[in-house]
Amino acid sequence: MSELTPGAVAVIALAVALGAFAKSVTGMGLPLVSVPVIATFLGVETAVVVMALPTLVTNAWMLLAHRAGASQTRDLPVLLTTGAVGVVVGTVILRTADPRWLALGLAIVIFAYLAMRILHPALVLPPSITRRLSPFVGAAAGLAQGATGVSGPVVSTYVHAYRLPPSAFLFSTNALFQVFVTVQVAAFLVTGLYRGRVTHSLLALIPVAVVFPLGLGVGRRIDVKRFDAAILALLFVSGLKQVADALGVF
Repeated sequence: MSELTPGAVAVIALAVALGAFAKSVTGMGLPLVSVPVIATFLGVETAVVVMALPTLVTNAWMLLAHRAGASQTRDLPVLLTTGAVGVVVGTVILRTADPRWLALGLAIVIFAYLAMRILHPALVLPPSITRRLSPFVGAAAGLAQGATGVSGPVVSTYVHAYRLPPSAFLFSTNALFQVFVTVQVAAFLVTGLYRGRVTHSLLALIPVAVVFPLGLGVGRRIDVKRFDAAILALLFVSGLKQVADALGVF
């Protein structure tokens, strides 16, 4: 990052480290925290491309760390299949849709869910309902990823309503994120967007490698209620980020 001042590099490294810590504890947060900061210095496109590879690595890390939760997941094959299709469709929509309206739609979904959780704390989506909803939610999450580069709010909001054990939640969400980001990275490679940016991506892995194991240790010790509160807090921040995107703040 020779075009950046040492101070800017330090700010970016801190943002990546904070995002990696959030990711290692809650399963999401790396792009949410790091991309807006990197975009301030290098532009949105570079920020999204640079953080795709670290996101790919951290997703794989989370899947390995929480593989024991795989047996407790629900509807995952359906979500993965329809989500992959949604990414392709969303990539096409990206060329014509106004990203501000897409971001606003994501924010509405998040805050509606948070409101329901406040009004109905015991809200749980039973298997009889999720079997019917999952094909549509998977497609919507993939659509959001392809059209906006962000699927975490849709994925985490929906899977959180399953009220799965933490390991099953983390395995489910990161399996979906991994499918989406794999398609995204492949598209970046094909279109040449990584040209001149590979070094930036590799450098971004340094703070990730330092912080991620610490966050995994915290995640293993956190109790279910605190984990649930952390997810809700991150969803709230994610909703605010979508509103900011819709208003053109970033």
